[in-house]
Amino acid sequence: MTSASLAITGARLVLADGVRPGGIVVRDGRIEALLDRGAAPPPDAELIDGGGRLLAPGLIDVHVHGGGGFSLMTDDAKQVRGFARWAVSCGVTGFLVSTSGRDHAEIVRRLRALAPLAGAREPGAARMLGFHLEGPYLNPARKGAFDPRWLRPPSVREYEELAAAAGGALRQMTVAPELPGGLDLVRAVVASGAVAAIGHTDATYDEACAAIDAGASHVTHCFNAMRPFGHRDPGVIGAILTSDALTAELIGDGAHVHYPAARVLLAAKGMRQLVLVTDGMPLAGTPDGEAEWEGVPIRVEGGTAVRASDGTIIGGVTTLDAMARNVARELGLREHEALAMASANAARAMRLADYGELRAGAVADFVLLDDGLRISETWVAGERCWRRSSG
Repeated sequence: MTSASLAITGARLVLADGVRPGGIVVRDGRIEALLDRGAAPPPDAELIDGGGRLLAPGLIDVHVHGGGGFSLMTDDAKQVRGFARWAVSCGVTGFLVSTSGRDHAEIVRRLRALAPLAGAREPGAARMLGFHLEGPYLNPARKGAFDPRWLRPPSVREYEELAAAAGGALRQMTVAPELPGGLDLVRAVVASGAVAAIGHTDATYDEACAAIDAGASHVTHCFNAMRPFGHRDPGVIGAILTSDALTAELIGDGAHVHYPAARVLLAAKGMRQLVLVTDGMPLAGTPDGEAEWEGVPIRVEGGTAVRASDGTIIGGVTTLDAMARNVARELGLREHEALAMASANAARAMRLADYGELRAGAVADFVLLDDGLRISETWVAGERCWRRSSG
């Protein structure tokens, strides 16, 4: 006996090549079929009127440290579950726990504690899709907000212990490839099945190209915490702009990267190679004010979080749905292009099969949006997890 299905009709489907009228049929947490405009849904289906809204893949944040008052720099599963319940209000249906630690033992402890959450999902919540380790193998010269005491030279042996602690859920590792042992680590990350990302790096152009040759395929928050571009010293950014092998993260809040620089990145890479990320911290989605992050006093003001002592940007506070709206407006992208940067591109970069697109067989993680790209409903595994109030 087959289970009953759900059909959303009268929507506008956001697909890879554009937007068209139609709907979807969902059964057992997956998309069973796409419906053309006017096509009859299955007779057993529960019908929901899309009301002419955009129906798009759910957003996927592959670089986020927290939000809504919850931290992912933790070994407390309650914090991760709380974040997952909050994230759906921003249209996020899946995310990587981006974490690190003060020492190797702390990172191992965090991974072991949170590994059982990977792939599992609680009602009303986004999916935790795995881990992103941002550190500890970063260049102190490009440490960004990281405490230099947390950082150390790359170690393949340590990485293998971290991958084991993650229980197969380690999806991405940020590495400064120019450090001693960096290229060996890139190869080890790729061999383990995870994505090697170049980030927090002072690499020259040649050193970055060597990392690409070793298998690096992604870039952590492009432009931020890396050697700047120069016409005689193109550095890592020169390699990013000229390599088709790399996808590049963009923090689309206008503060981490000025929009004209983002336009240069878009012109060089093309929309399909860019991945919107929040680099979110616990204060994302909360009002401006003063707080503490990993023991450091910070200030949130005007959509940016900075270290109180020196003004260093210390994390994102803009939500992923807001970033999609930003890039649509500031980079002149069409609806399906802006939304792909926060869904399909992220899934493809992290090799998350069956996520980030609307097609038969894909997971039924999707959002309904109005014409201003504001989230009105978030669905995960065919369950409505969040709905914007009419007020």
